[in-house]
Amino acid sequence: MSLRSSLLKAIAVIALAISPAIAAPPDGKIEINYHRCDGNYVKWGVHLWKSPNMPLPDIEWPNPMMPTGTNDFGVYWHVDLEEFNTGSKSQVNYIIHKGDIKEQGAKDMAFDGRAHKAIWVVTGDRTIYFSKEEALKDHVCKK
Repeated sequence: MSLRSSLLKAIAVIALAISPAIAAPPDGKIEINYHRCDGNYVKWGVHLWKSPNMPLPDIEWPNPMMPTGTNDFGVYWHVDLEEFNTGSKSQVNYIIHKGDIKEQGAKDMAFDGRAHKAIWVVTGDRTIYFSKEEALKDHVCKK
């Protein structure tokens, strides 16, 4: 193994060690993870609603929920699952956006918060992924 190869592996190990790992969301929360190849998350937020014309409290289109934190995938949002309970369902409706720039084909997106406590979204991809590995499998950021 060359010195350069050894150094690159050491740097990768250190980067992973200092980057917060992805853990399961806290009890009673759902988690939306978002990855951008450019790493620029400034002003990107999530608009959430329970059902049509029922946005979550304090969340309006011009004032989306800002990320809860960062991890080695990108940014994430934690939201109380009970906010989405409607009888036997817990449909989490969302749009990740920056002003009028919308992710995932500019479509309203939704997933079952009882069946899936965490999702992963990759910029430019309309798919909702249910694992980090699945989300990154076919996505290589071009330098």
